[in-house]
Amino acid sequence: MKVQPIDILVLVVYFAAIILIGVVISRRQAKGGREFFLAGGQMKWPFIGASLFAANISSQQFVGQAGLAFTVGIIAGGFQLVGAFCFMLLAAVFLRTYMGLRLTTSPEFFERRYDARCRTIVSFINVMMVMLGNLAAAMYAGATVLSHLFGWDQSVHANELFWLAVLVIGGVAGLYTLVGGLKAIMVCDFLQMIILMVGGALLLGFGISKVGSVSEVLAFTNGEVGSMWSLHKPWYHNLGWLPMLTGTLILGVHGHCTDQDYVQRTLSAGRLYHAKMGAIFGGYLKILALFVIAAPGVICAQLVAQGKIELVTADSAYVALLTSIMPAGLMGLCLAGLVAAILSSVEAGLCACGSLLTYDFFSKIRKTADEKQLLKDGRIIMFVLLVVCMVLAPMIRNFEGLFHYLLYVWALLAPPVFVTVLFGLFDKRANARSAFATLITGCVLGLLAFVLLKMPFAQPLLESLPIYFQNKLNISFVITLVLAVEMFVLNRVHPSTPEDDAKVEMVRTAGDTVEPMTPDELVKYRIFFIGLLAFLLGVIVFFSPLGIG
Repeated sequence: MKVQPIDILVLVVYFAAIILIGVVISRRQAKGGREFFLAGGQMKWPFIGASLFAANISSQQFVGQAGLAFTVGIIAGGFQLVGAFCFMLLAAVFLRTYMGLRLTTSPEFFERRYDARCRTIVSFINVMMVMLGNLAAAMYAGATVLSHLFGWDQSVHANELFWLAVLVIGGVAGLYTLVGGLKAIMVCDFLQMIILMVGGALLLGFGISKVGSVSEVLAFTNGEVGSMWSLHKPWYHNLGWLPMLTGTLILGVHGHCTDQDYVQRTLSAGRLYHAKMGAIFGGYLKILALFVIAAPGVICAQLVAQGKIELVTADSAYVALLTSIMPAGLMGLCLAGLVAAILSSVEAGLCACGSLLTYDFFSKIRKTADEKQLLKDGRIIMFVLLVVCMVLAPMIRNFEGLFHYLLYVWALLAPPVFVTVLFGLFDKRANARSAFATLITGCVLGLLAFVLLKMPFAQPLLESLPIYFQNKLNISFVITLVLAVEMFVLNRVHPSTPEDDAKVEMVRTAGDTVEPMTPDELVKYRIFFIGLLAFLLGVIVFFSPLGIG
């Protein structure tokens, strides 16, 4: 074991507190499906922003992204910066329309703009991405952390104990999610965000102290990577400037502006002001995550190079740094933040998938079901999802690292949704027929790309292609271009029907029905928006060749 009794006590108290909060809130809320999945439309921007942040900062970050930073440097945190920019797009471009349409789930937009077939396909894609990219990945991350903490990863029964760890993580997160619904999740997320940021900041400070000084940390280089503190990599690098500006941006827009686990939180807002400010607050937190998640991964790499830390796998970088340098008691606090992030991702994915399957699929089968019946059915669906993802989680070990696994899931499923939502918002000629064809083509191309990138029998063909096409992010961009051309042409080959024209007008005017922000609220929103943009650009310059990179 790598933890002291006091640390275990802190973790136990934390687990008990989170479950208690969920149970208390559930006694006052969740009287129907909409209350359960959308918190009754009563949430304010601090809770929305914290929950947006906590829903994402989990396995993809503390385990996967820190592990990637251990290998390639701070550029692994570039995904955080792209995410912050996409939260700005969510606030500026998408939210007014979403709230005007009074959506229950984000794929409902595709039915309002196109038809029910498109909604079903997008909802299915959302379910797959959330199940594979959030739920299963978060449980894998949690099991990796617990296995390392308790020394199970070095046991002769490591495999069986890994399964036990998955059951613990899934069981705790599932308990208060199934009981309390979205409001319980978002209140817990707010508390977990505070613990997460404090713990990450403490780890960063102790890590710098362990290396020696800030100047020694910033001087760290890797023979293959160069400066470990540079956000700029050559275009042919897996995370080079070209794939980051194209493929990663596509993933970001899809994930932050159309995915149910994010959009669901903004739809819980009572007013447009709180939805927009929540997205902007989430953007600030995403940038700070670069310092409390990716930076510790780089510091861990430096300490391993100095022989001060031993590491089993890159995915264990964050927790290895934590258990090696943090004093007893404070380690428990940091572990609580780490576990908080993992639980947040599980609960977010579980609630998002539950709402998608309940409203986009099951409610259409049981058309007479009222809100109480949908709540009951939704909880059953969520329980089944939880069990399925517990089974899938250990299989992620077959990939070369958690973040690589996540990129496969995100990169190859995002393009068709990205293309159809943008055409739906900005092209009056976009119609249901062309959108449906584009979504089908995108799913087929994504499957073929996965076979090309991952299946052993396709490796000779992959290696014969130019280096640009050997990057999953670049292939995602190529698929997006193909789908954009397809939809553009189909929109003009197949003229819109009167029904299509009516839907265009409905979406165009949806924002007019939303209660506008007051003059004071508009001023505050603009100040925070401009401040976020300046903060983002400042960080990019700081970690560039013009700064410390």
